[in-house]
Order: sequence, then structure tokens, then C-alpha cells
Amino acid sequence: MQDRLFKNPKISVVWDTALADVIGSENPLKVKGVILRNVKTNAMSERSADGVFIAIGHTPSSELVAGQIEMKSSGYIKTAPYSTATSVPGVFAAGDVTDDVYRQAVTAAGQGCMAALEAGHFLAAHAEHRAAAE
Repeated sequence: MQDRLFKNPKISVVWDTALADVIGSENPLKVKGVILRNVKTNAMSERSADGVFIAIGHTPSSELVAGQIEMKSSGYIKTAPYSTATSVPGVFAAGDVTDDVYRQAVTAAGQGCMAALEAGHFLAAHAEHRAAAE
């Protein structure tokens, strides 16, 4: 992926930089540029742009459950096929910590809905078992 990025003549990589502001017009609504801040020097610079796309990276933030739940070698949480269930009963995972294929907000939202439904079913089943045992 990096090779493709660096070889693309339409892309320039700007290191150690954060987006400070988007410059544009309101009527018609249009991006015209960005103001960038170098995170090492705090120097500000302006760059023309027709659009802005922010990517947050490809490393899952799964440290919270590392060593407690079965994980893939890539750091993503492993879930059961066609499910959000993890290796720990009653723990469900969805979105950016599980999806190493699509990595899209829309699939994360769908998986979040799946996890909520599965957690509801899990809780309901355990409530029935508890009631039957009493």
C-alpha cells in the first residue's frame, strides 16, 4: 500500500503534520485549501486542496483486551464466523478492532448493530436460565 502511495504522482506525502483548518466557501459549499500544523515545530502552512479525506490508520486499538481475548496475529480481535462473539462468552466485538478487510465506518456501524443484538440475545438467554434455576 505504501509503494502505491509513494509512486502515485498525484499524491504528496506531508509528514509530521496535522490538519488545523479547512479553507473554503459557503455558497457554493466548496473546499479550497487546508491549513496544516507541523507537530514537531508548530509551524503553520497553507496548501490548496479540492477536498479533504482523513484516515486514522490501520492499527486496531485493541490493547484494552490484549491477553484476555483471542486475537489475530495482526492485532485484530478474532470473532466467530458470521458473528461478533469473541472467545470469551458474553463479550462481543465490532468495527475497527475486528474488521481487517473493509475498514469502513458503514461496516463498523453494521457490526455494532450486530453486536448489540447478539448481546441482547445473550443476556435474554442467561436471564431465562437463571429464572429456570430458581
